[in-house]
Amino acid sequence: MRLLLGIGHWRLIGGSERYALETARQLAARGHEVTVLHGTGEGYPEPGLSFELFEPLGELTPDARDRRRLRARLAELRPDLIFQLTPCAPWVIEEQLGTAPLVRFVQDHTLFCPGLNKMLIAGQPCTEPMGMGCLTRHWFGESCDGLTVAHSRGDVLGPTSRLRTKQRELQLSARSQRLLVGSRYMADELIAVGMSEEQIAILPYCTQAGTDGQGTEQDADLPEATREFLAAGVEPVLFTPARLTLPDKGVDFLLTALTKVTGSFRAVISGSGPAAEWLQQKASDEGLGDRVHFTGWLNAGPLEHLYTRADLVVFPSVWDEPFGLVGIEAMAHGVPVVAFEVGGVSEWLTEGVGGWGIPRRDVDAMAHAIDHALADPDLRREVGEAGRQRVERDFRPQGYYDQLEALLQSCLATPGSDVAPDPARA
Repeated sequence: MRLLLGIGHWRLIGGSERYALETARQLAARGHEVTVLHGTGEGYPEPGLSFELFEPLGELTPDARDRRRLRARLAELRPDLIFQLTPCAPWVIEEQLGTAPLVRFVQDHTLFCPGLNKMLIAGQPCTEPMGMGCLTRHWFGESCDGLTVAHSRGDVLGPTSRLRTKQRELQLSARSQRLLVGSRYMADELIAVGMSEEQIAILPYCTQAGTDGQGTEQDADLPEATREFLAAGVEPVLFTPARLTLPDKGVDFLLTALTKVTGSFRAVISGSGPAAEWLQQKASDEGLGDRVHFTGWLNAGPLEHLYTRADLVVFPSVWDEPFGLVGIEAMAHGVPVVAFEVGGVSEWLTEGVGGWGIPRRDVDAMAHAIDHALADPDLRREVGEAGRQRVERDFRPQGYYDQLEALLQSCLATPGSDVAPDPARA
């Protein structure tokens, strides 16, 4: 197949970009002709990959000339199929639909939430489907976090415009061949806003973590302060990789829970974000300063090494995670996980198989689960090994990309797209 992969940013910023890079590599290695269409960033030198930088991709309302340029370039590339990996503006989807069969990967909430994260301003999850109720709650009730941050209560046009844009994007996405998601939770969210069950394909994420000795030789790449922190004690190590934002990622709940843990521990929190300074001050104010260490942002190698050093991974996210990749990365190393049961987390976290799930925002339950795990090394090993075996069975790249390739190929012959594929190029 001649494949066009669409992504907003072609840089190793986070999970979306790492997924795009690995997907492009895997599909090229399987003999497909892969071109990456991106709006920012420079293409990495990769065998078998071509790159197309089109900066207006990120614009919500391009001028007519840019739209004609994209249409012409898509016609020149002549893809058999377009695989859109990240959110994009409605006008881009329209041009894609007019070019080739389209498959959209819905990684997060942005397609079906004008506030972008399905969280109310108080940090509670929003359980209502996108619609006029979003505006009613914004103006007269408890607004979602994203809309309130972007628009004041007196801003009538801003939230309305955003909702209309999202509704248009959703209408266009309904004309895709398939909508790919990583969890049953995400599928249910799409169905709630009118997408059909038949159009949605659920393909849980995969991970290469823990393979070929990954992480075992990365100690030298850790920050010196992190190496010193780990060397300074023999207590069990708790590890939390997380973006340091509030209220979604829940590191504040983790810190509160740690004040209630009775057993000995040393906690390492890796990540960066706008709440970093506030969280560090909270740790100090809570009397955790000598037991909690913030590493800042780390790349993949040192993160892998910290998984190998961890006795327990704590995943404190309080928003409805679309999947929760951290969980299967920890399980791949045989490290058990304590996590709030939010979004797609319960689809990979089974009690006693890889870890323990606890109710959202329940810091007492989190502290109890941590103490339970810390008190019994044999239990940790047993639960961690069960999780590792599940990753080997269900979450490895070979099986994932076999299924993805079959899905993409099936879309070449499936009715429903605006454009029929050219059999001579299939």
